[in-house]
Amino acid sequence: LLSARDVALGGDVRGQRDRLRLADGPPRLERRRLGALTGRNIVNFSLPEAGRNINYAILAEMLTAKTPRLIVLGVTEKPSRTGHSAYRYLAPAAMLIDPAYFGNIKYVADLGYLPYRQLRLFAAAVAPDTMGIPRNFDPARYAGPVFDTTADITLPDGTIKRAGLPATLAELDRGVRKLEAGTTAPILPASLADIEFGDERAYVRRIAGLAKARGIRIVFLATPYYTGTTDVQEAAFYRQFGPLWNAGFLAPHAGYYSDYAHLTRGGARVLTDWAAPRIAAELAPQTNGRPRQ
Repeated sequence: LLSARDVALGGDVRGQRDRLRLADGPPRLERRRLGALTGRNIVNFSLPEAGRNINYAILAEMLTAKTPRLIVLGVTEKPSRTGHSAYRYLAPAAMLIDPAYFGNIKYVADLGYLPYRQLRLFAAAVAPDTMGIPRNFDPARYAGPVFDTTADITLPDGTIKRAGLPATLAELDRGVRKLEAGTTAPILPASLADIEFGDERAYVRRIAGLAKARGIRIVFLATPYYTGTTDVQEAAFYRQFGPLWNAGFLAPHAGYYSDYAHLTRGGARVLTDWAAPRIAAELAPQTNGRPRQ
């Protein structure tokens, strides 16, 4: 359970899985490697796929019951233009009804799904056995509070991806080329970034508003893909709400990457050792409104 001394992490799978040693893995490893954070509970709310709206929904729910001292939001070189595909399944109805920003191209589809979702949930409440949705918490379905997202991964074809092994240079290069070929630079002028990148900007503002109202600090942690740029497109925007920590030093090291965008366990440890003192400084007593260095 989160307490007033704790840290919540949010972001997409690249930003969070790359630094999951800040949040996941055996608790003894956290305590050993994050000595500055011993006794603090660090919770990882990251999900696969980009989309800041779902981070907002999860953090808003968390803040109804718990108030951590620090929220770390994972960011990448360029944010997604659209929200998360699972937002329609998770967000409260009041959030789905609110488009949040002009140009939300998923709004109609998400809103259109809402009546079906609510009817299905009603049916599940009345007859849970027929819907396959348990009425009560089922411990057997719970992965546990220390689920290790750096563990080996079984791919759809049954191949096991060894998390501790770096990818080959050929595999890394293929992944980087595919990522960069599918990346589109900003289309609209910077003055219209609130429209083009509305999901990121609108929901970061909302997360920052929730945090400010509760006296919670926010920091942003940027993690690069292999050989990727260390420039963060939205850096100036993020710095309105908190510091931006840029782990661009990882980018040239092939040995840190299990694929083009995710770190090996060894790479995650490197990132943890770099980030831990920064988190500790943010949690230190404040001097003139700033963390003690």
